[in-house]
Amino acid sequence: MPTATVHVDLDGAQDIFEGHGWDYSHSDDPVFETGMRHFLDFFASNRVTATFFVTGRSVRDKRKRPLIEEAVRAGHEIASHSLTHRYLTRIDTTAKRQELGESRDVLEQALGVPVVGFRAPGYRIDRESLELLAEFGYAWDSSVFPTAKYAAALETPVDVLAAPHEPVAGSPMVEWPMPDHRPFPLPFNPSYALILGDWLFRRGIKRYRANGRPLTLLFHLIDLAAPLPSGRLRGLSSRIFTLSTLAAESKRVRCQAMLELVKAQYRIMLTGQAIAEWRRNAIPATSTAQSRPAHGAEARAGGG
Repeated sequence: MPTATVHVDLDGAQDIFEGHGWDYSHSDDPVFETGMRHFLDFFASNRVTATFFVTGRSVRDKRKRPLIEEAVRAGHEIASHSLTHRYLTRIDTTAKRQELGESRDVLEQALGVPVVGFRAPGYRIDRESLELLAEFGYAWDSSVFPTAKYAAALETPVDVLAAPHEPVAGSPMVEWPMPDHRPFPLPFNPSYALILGDWLFRRGIKRYRANGRPLTLLFHLIDLAAPLPSGRLRGLSSRIFTLSTLAAESKRVRCQAMLELVKAQYRIMLTGQAIAEWRRNAIPATSTAQSRPAHGAEARAGGG
């Protein structure tokens, strides 16, 4: 069976609100706190180890850090999700260096574990950011969808983006891509399925499984978090983007069914282990880096 890696983007209410231009002035973050507790229990009951994508500012938060430390003790892998969850395609090179380089340093120093993976907030990655990740010594990135928009921005054919590859010339850094959801316009990850219906996930997995490639199963904290209190919501949009339209218990039942579907068809392992296996089996070498960089080109697709 092909491999699957289970990922969780640790986007709390603060990250979601700021990403949509809404103010978040509360000292606590129920999405982060309840989502993390529920995911730690969910993975423990399923005997699954996952990769958690963490922002640097989260480990500096006294309410969030103990939950992240609990994830480390449980054997989960830690990857960077930037320093402050800013969209990389909206900031200059100096700010990118801070978001990419400092986040890794902060996470490693706070948690005492190596941090070698990255996902861009909102999946918004460009060639300059990939080159900076390689410069900072990251071993892998997982931000890219195989779509025409990413192909144009990164000057790389869509079919190349659909499989693991080395995107930066002279660097062994691997792009561990998000699943190919074509021809449907939206990803089939659990977050979208919880909104649009579980049929989206079932059909997406069935179609994707036929290609035999590794799968990235991406969860977000909202997938298991308790609904935000009504006083903190900003209308229907904030209810939807925090999945506060659904009770945590019902979301868990549905996410359990999605995870079972993956477990029946894939071998689940940590991202670092899956990439090591891919390297052993990859013949010939899969470096697809372009010789001419495209600094500033943007690639966008959804939240995260």
